[in-house]
Amino acid sequence: MAKIYNGTVSIIKNLKGLITVQADPEGKFTSANVDELYKTMLALSKKHKAECKFFIPEVGGDTPLLFADRWGKPYVSLLPARKAPGTVTVSKVTKLA
Repeated sequence: MAKIYNGTVSIIKNLKGLITVQADPEGKFTSANVDELYKTMLALSKKHKAECKFFIPEVGGDTPLLFADRWGKPYVSLLPARKAPGTVTVSKVTKLA
């Protein structure tokens, strides 16, 4: 399971021409301002005519989060919005036999 990245990142254009994030102690983006990071990455992709590198699961998503992979490198993921606590529906067990 992915972990939330605890650190600062900068936006870079890698050797493949993709806009992505890189760990940087002097970076200005953290998991606290990931919405600003996402919007800035999209603006830079239009400006430099490059594709953004996001992880988007099969179910899709619209909420940006900053995660760390198994080696500790940061990446931006777009996950579905979570339901608010208290709105979870629990189905009752029905005895069949």
